[in-house]
Amino acid sequence: MHRLLIAFFAMLLMQASAAAAQAGPALSPQSGTIALAAADAELALGDEFTFYGPEDARRILVGIWDNPPSQADGVLGIIMPADASPHERSWGAILTWEPIGWVASDDARNIDSAALMAQMQADARAMNSDRREAGYPQVQIIGWAQEPLHDSVADSVSWARELRFFDGGPHALHYDLRLLGRRGVLSMNVVGEMDQLEEIRTGAQALARRASFRPGARYADFDSGRDEIASYGVAGLVASGVGVAVAKNL
Repeated sequence: MHRLLIAFFAMLLMQASAAAAQAGPALSPQSGTIALAAADAELALGDEFTFYGPEDARRILVGIWDNPPSQADGVLGIIMPADASPHERSWGAILTWEPIGWVASDDARNIDSAALMAQMQADARAMNSDRREAGYPQVQIIGWAQEPLHDSVADSVSWARELRFFDGGPHALHYDLRLLGRRGVLSMNVVGEMDQLEEIRTGAQALARRASFRPGARYADFDSGRDEIASYGVAGLVASGVGVAVAKNL
């Protein structure tokens, strides 16, 4: 009997070890002030939000939320509400840095929302065959949840889209926020579900206030005699976001 008990507990230990190995190391959430060296910016998250660095972000996007590995390329991290978990239903802001130069805003009023939506929908249909072959659900972009909006005071651009993943789940929400800097754009792509629109809109606005470029890297620090100017303005910035990742979460 003694030997049977030893064998039984050894089996349990092996199973637990296998499960832990499959889950990987524990995530390392951070709070407070987070430096984003690539963007020459920082996030003053306090205790209200949690930040997961690049390695954790890849584990969350690919291992937990079941997205293609390419969705984690170039991701600086993910921000979530402090009381949320990547393993539970919530929303997360995926951070990337685009060093495209200073983006002019004089074309912000020329955004053709209808044409952009048509292009987004066509791009989604075009990539669905690759998603299907890779074993991921196809996606359909339903329409705008918020048309593109340029905030000249905050130097930001935001828009939101309603998506349907063909996996039987509720319609997804992608709330995109772009913070304009002297040398590029800090992108926050917030993913959640459609019934979270107001919560995510409020959260994204809060994150926009908590993110800041360091002195010398701010949008207003632009020097026309020295700095690189992006090849497109605000309207083109939205258009370039058409093909941005269509990640999903739980």
